Amino acid sequence: MLPIQNILIPIDFSEHSDYALQYAKELGSPIKAHLHLVHVLEPMTQYGAWEGLPMTDLTSKAMEESEKKLQKMAGELANTDCVTHISVLQGHPDLMLNEYAAHHDINIICMGTHGRRGLEYILFGSTTEKVLRTAPCSVLAVRLPRKSS
Repeated sequence: MLPIQNILIPIDFSEHSDYALQYAKELGSPIKAHLHLVHVLEPMTQYGAWEGLPMTDLTSKAMEESEKKLQKMAGELANTDCVTHISVLQGHPDLMLNEYAAHHDINIICMGTHGRRGLEYILFGSTTEKVLRTAPCSVLAVRLPRKSS
């Protein structure tokens, strides 16, 4: 097996990223890998500001809340053999994730995919697809299991 020491798990706080984290935990525990939980805040536009609340306050509050959530997730991984690192970044997710991977010697990115199709895919694109095409390492795209009817 190829040496895997660092696994990047992009976290958007959805059930898709939670599921990818479970995959990464199962993959990383036997080899005592370092799990890098990273959340990327996309740039907030002026149009998203609330009256009287500066954008820097909104961004700073979002950064704090995201870090708290990541710390909680890291705490839940304390009983594994993995070492956990958390980071909250600002920028376009695909660019920031690939930059993080390159600078932290990431061996594999384990990320959830939302499985968008049609107009939703055309309008929003796919962060997972962009990362797959441009990542400096291998990428494992994890899909939620199908719900039985």
